[in-house]
Amino acid sequence: MRRADRLIELIGHLRQDKLVIADELARRLEVSVRTVYRDIVSLQAQGFPIEGQAGVGYLLRGPVDLPPLTFDHDQLEALALGLAYVAQVGDPALSAAARAAQAKIDAVWTGRSTPGGEDRRLRASQRPERRAPAFAAALRGALRARKLVAFRYTDADGKRTEREVRPLALTAFSEGWLLIAWCGLRHDFRAFRLDRVAEPVVLEAAFTDEPGRDLASYLEQFAASLDARMRPQSF
Repeated sequence: MRRADRLIELIGHLRQDKLVIADELARRLEVSVRTVYRDIVSLQAQGFPIEGQAGVGYLLRGPVDLPPLTFDHDQLEALALGLAYVAQVGDPALSAAARAAQAKIDAVWTGRSTPGGEDRRLRASQRPERRAPAFAAALRGALRARKLVAFRYTDADGKRTEREVRPLALTAFSEGWLLIAWCGLRHDFRAFRLDRVAEPVVLEAAFTDEPGRDLASYLEQFAASLDARMRPQSF
């Protein structure tokens, strides 16, 4: 990674409004901790409002204006493929946003000429019945606002239940979409297929992340479960 790109990425990590230690920044950037320290000093010398110190952590205070981004052709193709996938699998609003984002990237690309939509060599496709339903846009709003969601759910056996959940993430995969959530009915994490969700309502009640009920805990639990399934069995 070029140093200029690394500095921009470093600023991006510092813009998350929380204290980040140098060890964590080094892990994310795949560089040494000493390199992180040098980069922080360099950015501070350039006037970036970075507060903190070694051993404690760093935090970006105040707005930051970054130079316009440029992409090489591999990066452009990665963006194009990702946006094409979102345009295919997303709800109508998200699909429209992906197409608009691709148009902006095409319009401001200042390197070599880039292919038009009909000439792109990397494409994405999804069966219509496996695309996100229109109500996925409301679920995305609930994720951003940390609002509870209620809906009716039909499981694989056809049993219907009323659910009230803390939405944690939406996952797109080859078979459709999953809502990852903490379920109030089961008092545990659940992954709900959106094609089995009916009459979703975003409630006014908000929630805050709690250890054991947040996305990080779900991912940790999922990773442990996956590791257990993949571990060789002894006989």
